[in-house]
Amino acid sequence: MTDREFLGKILVPVDGSASSLMAEETAAKIAKKTGANITVLHIIREPMLGYRLPSKIEEEIMGHIEQEAEKITREALTIFAEERVNADLKVVRWRDPADTILEFSKNYDLVVIGAYGENEKSPYALGSVTKKVMRQTRNPLLVVKRVSALSNLLICVDGSENALKALKYGAQLADKMDSDITLLNVQEKRMFDYAPDVVEDLGKKILSKAAEVIMEKKSKINRKLEIGVPADVIVEVAEKGNHDLIIMGSRGLGKVKRFLLGSVSDDVSHKAKCSVLIVPAKT
Repeated sequence: MTDREFLGKILVPVDGSASSLMAEETAAKIAKKTGANITVLHIIREPMLGYRLPSKIEEEIMGHIEQEAEKITREALTIFAEERVNADLKVVRWRDPADTILEFSKNYDLVVIGAYGENEKSPYALGSVTKKVMRQTRNPLLVVKRVSALSNLLICVDGSENALKALKYGAQLADKMDSDITLLNVQEKRMFDYAPDVVEDLGKKILSKAAEVIMEKKSKINRKLEIGVPADVIVEVAEKGNHDLIIMGSRGLGKVKRFLLGSVSDDVSHKAKCSVLIVPAKT
């Protein structure tokens, strides 16, 4: 895979929220290091009132909405211009923002999105649009929860093919961003209690194989083997280790499918205080 194939085009949906601003700043940092081109996507949601308004009032409402859209997109483009990053603009009208993002993202290498929208104020929980995009996307998706240099990456591995895809993607991102990498494997506690030596040996083998895969990209790789509830352990390790990005596949081995997203990935994306990059099983 060439560098251009790895990250040539990044889609950044914007809505004027604080979370959207963090996504814009994060995307700019990535594009500056990778040379990727940015597309800023703003979706004008057409009002769904259930009745017709007088044409003059309707024109006034749409005029206000379009003025706000112009302000939001201008501010986003200014951020990328200040970072000397190539960015173009797409403004579309659609009633379902998530469906629009999913449709547009098909031709992009990465989608960078804020964790919550303009009407959702939780600093860490996922908003409804982000949640829907995350569960249906077939593109790598970076859910931004705070701005960082992405210098300390936590890559979750479990021996599955999807985790391998996430591992390779994370290694290439780390190479471009000059980031440190920690590989994390979490073994279920009930299995460890039943056969601790076998489970520990399995975890070490998974970590060793993962390190071998990316050794060409990174000579120094930290490894951690933990026991417990996978999602909870991943979030805890990320917080204690001051990791600014968790990278994982959307499905692992033996995980219950939750729509198109595995339950561990889903739980981590909701609970983590740092940004999360999900690499889908099918891209």
